[in-house]
Amino acid sequence: MNASKSWKKCSVADVPLDKYDLQLFTDGSSYMDDGKKVSGYAVVSAEEIIEANPLPGHTSAQLAEITALTRALEISEGKRVNIYTDSKYPFMTVHANGALYKERGLPTSSGQQIKYAAEIAALLEAVWKPSAVSIMHCRGHQKGHDEIPKGNRRANQPAKAAAKPQLTIDQAKVLLCKQEPQPPMPNYEFYMNWRRFEPKGELIEIILHKWQEDYELLELNQDYIQWLFPTQTPGRNFFSTPLNPQETRLMINTSEVQQRLRRAYKMMLKFFGVKVMGEDEDDTKVTEVERAENFTSRFENLTANPHNNLRITRILSSLGELGAEEYQAPLVRFFLKEILIKNRLPRMKKSAMNFFIPAVRDTQDRQDLLVFAWRYYFPKEEFVWGNHGELARYKAKPVVAALLPAPLSEWTPVYSEKEKKWMSGEQDEYGEDGWFQLKNGQIVLPATLAPEIVRTLHASTHGGREMMEQQLEPHFYVPGLSVVCKAIAQQCVTCAKNNPRTGPSQPPGKQPIGLSPMASLQIDFTVLPPCKGYKYLLVMVCTPTGWVEAFPTRTEKTVEVIKSLMKEIIPRYGLLLEICRAVVRPCIHTELFTTACPPVGHHLEATYCLQAPKLGKSRENEPYPKETLMSKL
Repeated sequence: MNASKSWKKCSVADVPLDKYDLQLFTDGSSYMDDGKKVSGYAVVSAEEIIEANPLPGHTSAQLAEITALTRALEISEGKRVNIYTDSKYPFMTVHANGALYKERGLPTSSGQQIKYAAEIAALLEAVWKPSAVSIMHCRGHQKGHDEIPKGNRRANQPAKAAAKPQLTIDQAKVLLCKQEPQPPMPNYEFYMNWRRFEPKGELIEIILHKWQEDYELLELNQDYIQWLFPTQTPGRNFFSTPLNPQETRLMINTSEVQQRLRRAYKMMLKFFGVKVMGEDEDDTKVTEVERAENFTSRFENLTANPHNNLRITRILSSLGELGAEEYQAPLVRFFLKEILIKNRLPRMKKSAMNFFIPAVRDTQDRQDLLVFAWRYYFPKEEFVWGNHGELARYKAKPVVAALLPAPLSEWTPVYSEKEKKWMSGEQDEYGEDGWFQLKNGQIVLPATLAPEIVRTLHASTHGGREMMEQQLEPHFYVPGLSVVCKAIAQQCVTCAKNNPRTGPSQPPGKQPIGLSPMASLQIDFTVLPPCKGYKYLLVMVCTPTGWVEAFPTRTEKTVEVIKSLMKEIIPRYGLLLEICRAVVRPCIHTELFTTACPPVGHHLEATYCLQAPKLGKSRENEPYPKETLMSKL
């Protein structure tokens, strides 16, 4: 018993060492192949296949396991090592029977030599070669994604492949599972550094080394991402191919592929302004992520180039399909914190909810992310999550969507400096398409775009001011919406024909300023040198903007004014609300407007500017510069 305790204490442990130089996984294999028994063993680490060799055909599975463990101990000479095996036979030989064999030799109870005596003796001798060793037993053929089950699977496939006597070691590293017939595997070949990505691409090692800090190249090149993170869904690069099942299994079980996949993931994280915690210490076990030092500039790039949202979705999907699921949830949680708590990356919000979270394969992780998103989502009444295709069927369309000439996302909002200053004081955010949205869901319309949208809405319904306000207020915030709706309704030709204006006219002597462009005009005639029968120039000036329109005429009568209004002004700008004459000209009669064109005449308010030389805009613009006249004639 004392010898047994001394044996276990001094030479081998059955719990992992906290500090170690190597962590190895061993496996032996023996099976029938086409009626012939084949055997082999493999020793692997988390990164590579260290050794995989065939054994004589008569070798049993137990002997193959002993051989694999012995070779792992010999490879670890002078080092601190953790070794995992899924076989109870070598594990019990070392831990339970080792001291007894050392003390009494290797006979059975009947005095005969035990089976595999020479191999067991070599195993017990090899235990002393590492400076410190711990041998653990793990369950075989597990489907988990923790380090130990994945390491055991990495050892199992090379052992089976190496058992075939007709295969070399290099072939065993490639052919990790029986594939007959073998389909094309371009993604696997790219990850093995055997081929360049197409079109006109580079080898993966060149990308991982030389493209590491070249953010401009990573941003502008659109072809590499489908090769660097392949999925079973076709990408936009027609030269790339989706993963097939055999290729996926092979890439999951090839340590070289897995190592490069993680390097590619970390490279893209830096491009996004993110890094893996502890990566400076080369801690491969850490999957949580945090902001990188350059996150400010990289986040600005993400906001300016929303196509990177598609890249993130593809990276998440590829990690899940290629056996790196443990990296999915931490990355999605990081972006949710930045979006929902720190109010950054506003153009990524919809992508995170509709694509990032569904890409997470683990059910529990996905549920945890949804709970987290619900906790911080605002406004909560808009929180909807589900399959993107299914949600599209039930998505309620805005009341005004069918009334606009194009989806709101296709319009480009241009806010003035005054509007931007006001919006900077509001605790709201810009949407993914550049529109500023208030907490109550209203979209802020720029003052320059509001009349166009209101005019388009009115052309569809011909509703009055109150009706248009009721339609627009739930969806848009427009300063002075009531005034804009009233002006647009009064300028409508159809409404003027069916609802002629009645009531007293304004008294003369007032110089009005219109509420919207080309709603209020000042008009006057000026004399020109006769040319081809034209003697006068009719000048019209928009009172709110100062925009000038001018038309040559043969006379300075009201008929000329009506003709210019009907042919030029009204078709382009709609009905006028007011016409102000710079001086009292008896040749311009308001009554003729009513006679010649009832909709215009009933609708129009005609006034006089009694102090025209000082106040009239048409007189202020006289004499006109030559350039203005040439552009109008």
